[in-house]
Amino acid sequence: METALGIFMICCMSVLSPFSGVKDGELQGCPPSPNCISSQSWKYNYIHMVEPLIYKGERSLAFQKLKDFIDQSENIHIDEIREQEYIRLTYFTKVFRFPDQVELYFPKDKSYIQIRFNF
Repeated sequence: METALGIFMICCMSVLSPFSGVKDGELQGCPPSPNCISSQSWKYNYIHMVEPLIYKGERSLAFQKLKDFIDQSENIHIDEIREQEYIRLTYFTKVFRFPDQVELYFPKDKSYIQIRFNF
């Protein structure tokens, strides 16, 4: 019983994390757990650091292409969207349906997408 409760809590914490969203032009830092990566983790925890996604062209076009791709994909639910700026989504794995939270932030005047992935 304790093991099942522990697994349930871990799954819920990854989806309902208070460490989500954009604050002062940056994604929130990763919590002190090994199941999170972020392109803006250098200042919080460099171990969780990954490179941002780079795109060419206009920000609005890149945002729309990514949104269209997400809309056509299976097992993905958009939780929050701020037009041409931010997308928070939950991806469910195919076999066990584990929820993974993904955040995509399109900073103004930049040609890259900041990402944060909590699995």
